[in-house]
Amino acid sequence: MPLLETDGLGKRYEAKWVLRDVNLSFEPGEIVAVLGVNGAGKTTLLGCLAGILGWDRGEVRIAGERLNRDRLDQRQKLMLLPGDGFHFGGADTIRNAAIFSELWRGIDAMPPLDLEEWLERLGLLEIALHPVETLSRGQRYKAVLLAMHCADPEIWLIDEPFAAGMDARGMDAFRKLARAAAGRGRCIVYTTQFPELAARFADRIVVIGQGGVCMNERMDGRDAAEVIRRLDRELGIAETCD
Repeated sequence: MPLLETDGLGKRYEAKWVLRDVNLSFEPGEIVAVLGVNGAGKTTLLGCLAGILGWDRGEVRIAGERLNRDRLDQRQKLMLLPGDGFHFGGADTIRNAAIFSELWRGIDAMPPLDLEEWLERLGLLEIALHPVETLSRGQRYKAVLLAMHCADPEIWLIDEPFAAGMDARGMDAFRKLARAAAGRGRCIVYTTQFPELAARFADRIVVIGQGGVCMNERMDGRDAAEVIRRLDRELGIAETCD
Protein backbone atom coordinates (compact mmCIF):
# COMPACT_ATOMS: atom_id res chain seq x y z
CA MET A 1 0.00 0.00 0.00
CA PRO A 2 1.38 3.47 -0.85
CA LEU A 3 2.30 5.66 2.09
CA LEU A 4 0.80 8.72 0.40
CA GLU A 5 -1.43 9.02 -2.67
CA THR A 6 -3.80 11.29 -4.55
CA ASP A 7 -6.93 10.19 -6.38
CA GLY A 8 -8.39 12.60 -8.94
CA LEU A 9 -6.96 15.53 -7.00
CA GLY A 10 -8.14 18.92 -8.23
CA LYS A 11 -7.37 22.41 -6.92
CA ARG A 12 -8.45 25.72 -8.39
CA TYR A 13 -7.97 29.38 -7.59
CA GLU A 14 -11.18 31.16 -8.60
CA ALA A 15 -11.93 29.90 -12.13
CA LYS A 16 -8.44 28.54 -12.90
CA TRP A 17 -7.67 24.87 -12.25
CA VAL A 18 -4.05 24.66 -11.08
CA LEU A 19 -4.30 20.90 -10.50
CA ARG A 20 -6.77 18.71 -12.35
CA ASP A 21 -7.32 14.96 -11.88
CA VAL A 22 -3.86 14.31 -10.46
CA ASN A 23 -3.26 10.65 -9.58
CA LEU A 24 0.02 9.92 -7.83
CA SER A 25 1.34 7.50 -5.23
CA PHE A 26 4.44 7.67 -3.07
CA GLU A 27 6.11 4.68 -1.44
CA PRO A 28 8.11 4.34 1.79
CA GLY A 29 11.85 4.65 1.24
CA GLU A 30 11.76 6.57 -2.03
CA ILE A 31 12.89 10.06 -3.00
CA VAL A 32 10.64 11.73 -5.56
CA ALA A 33 11.48 14.92 -7.46
CA VAL A 34 8.54 16.98 -8.75
CA LEU A 35 9.40 19.30 -11.64
CA GLY A 36 7.47 21.90 -13.60
CA VAL A 37 7.72 25.40 -14.99
CA ASN A 38 6.81 28.41 -12.83
CA GLY A 39 3.12 28.29 -12.02
CA ALA A 40 2.73 24.63 -12.95
CA GLY A 41 1.36 23.76 -9.50
CA LYS A 42 4.33 22.16 -7.75
CA THR A 43 3.98 24.14 -4.53
CA THR A 44 0.19 23.80 -4.64
CA LEU A 45 0.59 20.03 -4.90
CA LEU A 46 2.81 19.95 -1.81
CA GLY A 47 0.33 22.12 0.08
CA CYS A 48 -2.50 19.72 -0.74
CA LEU A 49 -0.40 16.66 0.17
CA ALA A 50 0.38 18.28 3.52
CA GLY A 51 -3.24 19.22 4.20
CA ILE A 52 -2.24 22.89 4.42
CA LEU A 53 -4.38 23.66 1.37
CA GLY A 54 -7.86 22.32 0.80
CA TRP A 55 -8.78 20.82 -2.57
CA ASP A 56 -11.85 21.09 -4.75
CA ARG A 57 -12.23 17.50 -5.90
CA GLY A 58 -10.65 14.11 -5.42
CA GLU A 59 -8.76 13.22 -2.27
CA VAL A 60 -5.41 12.68 -0.59
CA ARG A 61 -4.85 9.42 1.31
CA ILE A 62 -2.27 8.47 3.93
CA ALA A 63 -1.74 4.72 4.31
CA GLY A 64 -5.08 4.13 2.58
CA GLU A 65 -7.08 6.54 4.76
CA ARG A 66 -8.48 9.81 3.44
CA LEU A 67 -6.48 12.74 4.79
CA ASN A 68 -8.55 14.60 7.35
CA ARG A 69 -6.99 17.96 8.08
CA ASP A 70 -8.39 17.85 11.63
CA ARG A 71 -6.72 14.54 12.56
CA LEU A 72 -3.54 15.19 14.51
CA ASP A 73 -2.36 11.58 14.16
CA GLN A 74 -2.33 11.95 10.38
CA ARG A 75 -0.73 15.39 10.44
CA GLN A 76 2.11 14.02 12.60
CA LYS A 77 2.96 11.54 9.85
CA LEU A 78 4.05 14.35 7.54
CA MET A 79 5.82 17.68 7.53
CA LEU A 80 6.03 20.44 4.92
CA LEU A 81 9.17 22.56 4.60
CA PRO A 82 8.31 25.63 2.49
CA GLY A 83 10.85 27.44 0.36
CA ASP A 84 11.38 30.16 2.98
CA GLY A 85 11.52 27.68 5.85
CA PHE A 86 9.96 28.38 9.26
CA HIS A 87 11.10 28.36 12.85
CA PHE A 88 10.01 29.21 16.37
CA GLY A 89 10.63 32.83 17.30
CA GLY A 90 13.58 33.43 19.60
CA ALA A 91 14.81 29.83 19.41
CA ASP A 92 18.39 29.03 18.47
CA THR A 93 19.18 26.21 16.05
CA ILE A 94 19.49 23.55 18.77
CA ARG A 95 16.32 24.57 20.63
CA ASN A 96 14.40 24.90 17.38
CA ALA A 97 15.37 21.34 16.40
CA ALA A 98 14.41 20.10 19.88
CA ILE A 99 10.95 21.71 19.65
CA PHE A 100 10.27 20.03 16.30
CA SER A 101 11.44 16.70 17.68
CA GLU A 102 9.18 17.04 20.74
CA LEU A 103 6.14 18.02 18.67
CA TRP A 104 6.46 15.21 16.14
CA ARG A 105 8.02 12.37 18.16
CA GLY A 106 7.47 13.15 21.83
CA ILE A 107 9.53 14.73 24.57
CA ASP A 108 11.62 11.63 25.34
CA ALA A 109 12.49 10.72 21.74
CA MET A 110 16.14 10.65 20.79
CA PRO A 111 17.13 12.39 17.54
CA PRO A 112 17.77 10.02 14.60
CA LEU A 113 21.16 11.63 14.00
CA ASP A 114 24.22 12.94 15.83
CA LEU A 115 23.24 16.58 16.28
CA GLU A 116 26.77 17.90 16.83
CA GLU A 117 28.09 16.03 13.78
CA TRP A 118 25.40 17.43 11.50
CA LEU A 119 25.69 20.96 12.88
CA GLU A 120 29.34 20.72 11.80
CA ARG A 121 28.50 19.25 8.39
CA LEU A 122 25.93 21.98 7.75
CA GLY A 123 28.34 24.71 8.82
CA LEU A 124 26.12 25.69 11.76
CA LEU A 125 28.17 24.55 14.76
CA GLU A 126 29.73 27.94 15.54
CA ILE A 127 26.38 29.74 15.31
CA ALA A 128 24.21 27.01 16.83
CA LEU A 129 23.28 29.20 19.83
CA HIS A 130 22.37 32.25 17.74
CA PRO A 131 18.62 32.92 17.28
CA VAL A 132 17.54 31.40 13.98
CA GLU A 133 15.96 34.69 12.82
CA THR A 134 19.39 36.40 12.99
CA LEU A 135 20.96 33.98 10.50
CA SER A 136 21.31 34.47 6.76
CA ARG A 137 18.64 32.98 4.46
CA GLY A 138 20.78 29.97 3.61
CA GLN A 139 21.76 29.39 7.23
CA ARG A 140 18.12 29.65 8.35
CA TYR A 141 17.09 27.08 5.76
CA LYS A 142 19.80 24.69 6.90
CA ALA A 143 18.70 25.17 10.52
CA VAL A 144 15.10 24.33 9.63
CA LEU A 145 16.21 21.40 7.48
CA LEU A 146 18.04 20.04 10.51
CA ALA A 147 14.87 20.50 12.59
CA MET A 148 12.92 18.51 10.00
CA HIS A 149 15.38 15.67 10.30
CA CYS A 150 15.02 15.73 14.09
CA ALA A 151 11.21 15.62 13.73
CA ASP A 152 11.68 12.64 11.37
CA PRO A 153 8.09 12.29 10.08
CA GLU A 154 7.15 9.41 7.79
CA ILE A 155 6.50 11.81 4.89
CA TRP A 156 8.81 14.73 4.07
CA LEU A 157 7.48 17.41 1.71
CA ILE A 158 10.18 19.91 0.75
CA ASP A 159 9.67 22.90 -1.55
CA GLU A 160 12.66 23.92 -3.71
CA PRO A 161 15.52 22.81 -1.42
CA PHE A 162 18.11 23.60 -4.10
CA ALA A 163 16.85 27.19 -4.52
CA ALA A 164 16.74 28.18 -0.87
CA GLY A 165 20.06 30.01 -0.67
CA MET A 166 21.97 26.98 0.58
CA ASP A 167 25.66 26.70 -0.27
CA ALA A 168 27.26 23.59 -1.79
CA ARG A 169 28.02 22.26 1.69
CA GLY A 170 24.37 22.52 2.66
CA MET A 171 23.12 20.88 -0.54
CA ASP A 172 25.52 17.97 -0.08
CA ALA A 173 24.34 17.55 3.52
CA PHE A 174 20.71 17.66 2.37
CA ARG A 175 21.33 14.81 -0.07
CA LYS A 176 23.02 12.69 2.59
CA LEU A 177 20.38 13.37 5.23
CA ALA A 178 17.53 12.68 2.81
CA ARG A 179 19.10 9.45 1.61
CA ALA A 180 19.62 8.33 5.23
CA ALA A 181 15.96 9.13 5.95
CA ALA A 182 14.85 7.11 2.92
CA GLY A 183 16.95 4.26 4.29
CA ARG A 184 14.78 4.43 7.44
CA GLY A 185 11.68 4.02 5.28
CA ARG A 186 10.78 7.71 5.06
CA CYS A 187 9.22 9.08 1.88
CA ILE A 188 10.81 12.29 0.61
CA VAL A 189 9.00 14.41 -1.99
CA TYR A 190 10.71 17.61 -3.13
CA THR A 191 10.13 20.16 -5.87
CA THR A 192 12.73 21.67 -8.14
CA GLN A 193 13.09 23.50 -11.44
CA PHE A 194 16.48 21.98 -12.18
CA PRO A 195 16.40 18.79 -14.32
CA GLU A 196 20.06 18.01 -13.74
CA LEU A 197 19.60 17.96 -9.96
CA ALA A 198 16.47 15.81 -10.17
CA ALA A 199 18.10 13.31 -12.53
CA ARG A 200 21.02 12.84 -10.18
CA PHE A 201 19.08 12.83 -6.93
CA ALA A 202 15.74 11.05 -7.19
CA ASP A 203 14.40 7.53 -7.32
CA ARG A 204 11.45 8.77 -9.35
CA ILE A 205 10.68 11.91 -11.32
CA VAL A 206 7.26 13.52 -11.75
CA VAL A 207 6.64 16.41 -14.16
CA ILE A 208 3.56 18.60 -13.64
CA GLY A 209 2.11 20.80 -16.42
CA GLN A 210 -1.27 22.38 -17.13
CA GLY A 211 -2.69 20.76 -14.02
CA GLY A 212 -1.83 17.23 -15.13
CA VAL A 213 0.99 14.74 -14.80
CA CYS A 214 3.18 14.84 -17.91
CA MET A 215 5.75 12.32 -16.69
CA ASN A 216 5.95 9.84 -13.82
CA GLU A 217 8.90 7.49 -14.16
CA ARG A 218 11.41 5.71 -11.96
CA MET A 219 15.11 6.26 -12.54
CA ASP A 220 16.08 2.59 -11.98
CA GLY A 221 19.72 3.14 -12.84
CA ARG A 222 19.02 5.07 -16.05
CA ASP A 223 21.70 7.31 -17.48
CA ALA A 224 21.36 10.77 -15.91
CA ALA A 225 22.35 12.60 -19.11
CA GLU A 226 19.63 10.82 -21.06
CA VAL A 227 17.05 11.68 -18.40
CA ILE A 228 18.14 15.34 -18.36
CA ARG A 229 17.59 15.58 -22.12
CA ARG A 230 14.15 13.98 -21.71
CA LEU A 231 13.26 16.39 -18.93
CA ASP A 232 14.40 19.38 -20.97
CA ARG A 233 12.00 18.28 -23.70
CA GLU A 234 9.15 17.60 -21.27
CA LEU A 235 9.55 20.93 -19.51
CA GLY A 236 9.70 22.69 -22.85
CA ILE A 237 6.24 21.40 -23.71
CA ALA A 238 4.86 21.33 -20.16
CA GLU A 239 2.41 24.14 -20.83
CA THR A 240 0.68 22.10 -23.54
CA CYS A 241 0.40 18.86 -21.54
CA ASP A 242 -3.07 17.54 -20.84
